[in-house]
Amino acid sequence: MIQININTQPIRTDYNIQNAKLNLQTTPPKMLMETTPATLEIAQPRGELTIDHTAYRYSIGLKNIADFSQDNAALGKQTAMETVARIVEEGNQMASIENGSNAVANIAFNASISNVPEITWAPIAAPDIQYQAKPAQINAYAGKVDFTHLKGEVQGDYRPGKVDIKVIQYPSIEFSTVDVKV
Repeated sequence: MIQININTQPIRTDYNIQNAKLNLQTTPPKMLMETTPATLEIAQPRGELTIDHTAYRYSIGLKNIADFSQDNAALGKQTAMETVARIVEEGNQMASIENGSNAVANIAFNASISNVPEITWAPIAAPDIQYQAKPAQINAYAGKVDFTHLKGEVQGDYRPGKVDIKVIQYPSIEFSTVDVKV
């Protein structure tokens, strides 16, 4: 009997594949900003407070040197006139011995009696208070924003892919016959 042998050899290939490459380098965009803030300067000068307490001090009996000196001089003059009048009156009493009274005893008795001081109700004057406000000095300065725009960049490097195919073994079919004796 004849036997047929079939030997097949498949194709064998070798692939060399290089992938495509895309290298991207980016520089992001930038916004450079420089700001100058707004400023507000406020200066408040002090106001003037004027207190004139002359009328108040006069109403409670306290006076300045010039007025006190004038009042004291007037009081001294009045006291001197009253003292002269008293002495003249006492001299007249001593000169009139004819009425038979003891003039020295009467003068001594009158000198020992003091007059009760009088209370005078008087209003107290209020001090004159004045305040003059000075306006605030306001200076406002506007702020600024300076900016610079730097564009972003994209740099690309593209390498296309490759496929290399090599046939290492080609396909083949071999037929052979063998005579087999049974």
